[in-house]
Amino acid sequence: MNQEYILALDIGTRTVVGLLCRLTEKGEVLVEHSQVEWHPQRAMLDGQIHDVAQVSAVLARVKEALEEKGAVPLQGAAIAAAGRALTTFRVKEKIDLALPREIEPEDVEQLEIKALTKAREEMAQKSPSLYCVGLSPVAYCLDDAVIANPVGQRGNSIGIEIIATFLPRMVVDSLLAAVTKAGLQVDSLTLEPIAAMAVAVPPPLRLLNIALVDIGAGTSDIAVSREGTIVAYGMVDMAGDEVTEAIAQEYLLDFNSAERVKLRLGSEEAIGFTDVLGNTCLLDRDEILAVIKPVVDKLAAALAAEIRRCNGGSSPAALFCAGGGSLTPFLREDLARHLGLPLERVGIRTGEQLEGVRFLGRGLQGPEIITPLGIALMAARPRQEFFLRLVINGQEVTLFNLQKATVAQALLHSGLGPAEDFTSSGEFELNGRPRTIARGSDWAARILVNDAPAPLDTPLASGDRITVLPGEGEEAPPPLLLSELAESLALPSFVINGGAVEFPLLYKINGLSRSPDTPVEPGDKVEIRPPKDLSELALLMDLDLSQVAVTVDGNRAVPETVLTSGASITIGPLPPAVGGEILVSVNGASLALPPERSILAYALAKADIQQVGTEGGDLVVTVNGTPGEYTAPLKSGDQIQVYWAPKA
Repeated sequence: MNQEYILALDIGTRTVVGLLCRLTEKGEVLVEHSQVEWHPQRAMLDGQIHDVAQVSAVLARVKEALEEKGAVPLQGAAIAAAGRALTTFRVKEKIDLALPREIEPEDVEQLEIKALTKAREEMAQKSPSLYCVGLSPVAYCLDDAVIANPVGQRGNSIGIEIIATFLPRMVVDSLLAAVTKAGLQVDSLTLEPIAAMAVAVPPPLRLLNIALVDIGAGTSDIAVSREGTIVAYGMVDMAGDEVTEAIAQEYLLDFNSAERVKLRLGSEEAIGFTDVLGNTCLLDRDEILAVIKPVVDKLAAALAAEIRRCNGGSSPAALFCAGGGSLTPFLREDLARHLGLPLERVGIRTGEQLEGVRFLGRGLQGPEIITPLGIALMAARPRQEFFLRLVINGQEVTLFNLQKATVAQALLHSGLGPAEDFTSSGEFELNGRPRTIARGSDWAARILVNDAPAPLDTPLASGDRITVLPGEGEEAPPPLLLSELAESLALPSFVINGGAVEFPLLYKINGLSRSPDTPVEPGDKVEIRPPKDLSELALLMDLDLSQVAVTVDGNRAVPETVLTSGASITIGPLPPAVGGEILVSVNGASLALPPERSILAYALAKADIQQVGTEGGDLVVTVNGTPGEYTAPLKSGDQIQVYWAPKA
């Protein structure tokens, strides 16, 4: 780009608008020259280039015209990608730490990478051609409570919500190809809704709830401001071409002829044209307006619905319209009606209304200048590089740099692997919830930028060399033991025969009992908990339930009786048999059997079993927790359970 001039190109569906601007000493943008060229054929549809050669030819004509007007050679240009291409995706992610501890910056980096990885994976399932160009954190959480910055706080878990931004690579590739073929290089790249918002709703106005709709030919871009910031972007794939096509269909016109008829509606009362059959027509303006009115109403309804969606379901306080399509008859009135706003709250932004902008001569100053002027303003600001060419482990990678690019983003976009490949952690489950093993940075992958150690948030510049090496800790990382996980868990306590007694916790890994000094490995399913029923407590007490009588909170207990912390448990001898009878229990009810009939079958026949479960499954009969044979002999204290189990 010429050092004095900024060449801003708004590459639209129907036209290419070029501005030749300079930045004055007072900080004003001085628009010296403008040029508008129409695409002779429909080389672009809905903001996407379909014929690179035709678009580049139009760009070349704009370049040459502005070079002649400004008497200066032009080599670089500022451009914008269509808003239709911008896709945002909200994702929430969380990391549960193995032990409560202070949150470090590396933990937040790992969390952001994990969230971005999740966003990329989920978006790839919907549209694999999209390329992630950055993320914006929306909120952080510490132990499920929202917090501005978790670093330095102490907690069990951290969470994040991000907005990930995606752009199809083909959109930028086609823009670059067209601009290059026109003899220009891209010096600045932004997105069309961002550019339009920059000039139409500058930061001082963003405290207000204002929506902007930039209505072009193929698409309409939407942005909403509130409380000092831009809160949402949106897009509707309807715009001025819908009206043109309605005229073409009604009067048998080719598209370009219908477009000329539409443009004359604002200034002529009677409009003449020749249809594709050679018939010459002269129609009253009102007759043509009646044809387009339903189409304009449909467009306004679609725009209003998307504006409300971007604004959280309600209408904004005011609406600014920009772009050539905003001059469409009836559109302003229909937008006000569909949004429920007074007509004076729906305005059309033009060049004459803007502060900090000055025009030499009349030139182009209508609503169609808003987006190209925004492109110029974005280019006039201090700029970073928009494309980074990096070398990652010897492989060349090109990274779009719409946001500040970091090592973490570069590694993700290079396809080297998921987040855990670059962080010092592994995941396991503790009582059904995911947890993270922190191994320490010595055992994480080592990252070098230009041969110097670098953290994941290191900013990058074009030409940087990134090297990822496996971790090289001198010793194996210390294992995470089950006993460490149990330090924050309270020991269970029960009242045994009138006295409170604390018991140890049960330790299991992948369903198998383990000792407290067993190490935890990534992927393990860990259980650390109190005994859940009488049978597990009996194991801890080395108690044979068949030899004692047990009550829990005053009720006769069986091995499956569920225990809660603080339960009152009484353990005593079996009651003496009367007349040599054998005393057993069936589903918790006591039963006396004569010695000569002390077998399971007789006990079941004598027991009054009212309900044992849901029929249709498998009948299960156990004696002291193990399957029992019907002829098996019984002894005093035996616990018999009968129930239906679902079929396997």
